Amino acid sequence: MSATEKKVAVVLVLILIAMVAAYVTTGNKPAAMAQRPGARPGRTAQSANSSAACAPTIGGGYAKTEELGKKGAKVEVLAVVPVAHGCHNKSIAELKKEYEKHPNDIHLTIVDLQGPDAAKYREKVGSPYTRILINGKYQFEVKGRKVSLEKVEGANYKPSDLGQIIEAELKKK
Repeated sequence: MSATEKKVAVVLVLILIAMVAAYVTTGNKPAAMAQRPGARPGRTAQSANSSAACAPTIGGGYAKTEELGKKGAKVEVLAVVPVAHGCHNKSIAELKKEYEKHPNDIHLTIVDLQGPDAAKYREKVGSPYTRILINGKYQFEVKGRKVSLEKVEGANYKPSDLGQIIEAELKKK
């Protein structure tokens, strides 16, 4: 082994020792998880925090299914979201704001994802996870952006997208 090869080997051994020490001192967790409790590798702080806030609780409460407006309205909205956990409050507020603006044209149903009615509504939305259907669809284009009204609020869609989608749907009919 040449002198240069020996130096490279020593540097690599030192790096390995430092990595093992970091691994042991962080409680055997990857560094990304040690920095943000509740985080998963590859996720943003916002989505990790949202997931923690939406995590199912044992024996936790749920919100009753809420139905506003009449069936058969111009715009049918079905939101299956974890209502009682509060992590979709902005989306719910946006949906209700739109309903208040157009009470005769919108039929809004809000179902708690962890509530007793969730099973039958999950089947209707076609997902075991959070999903919002507007006139039977959950994927839209908003200002040239593909928007998917599912999972974590703020990840696949912004709550403000909901109002824009509903307004566009009202103009169609």
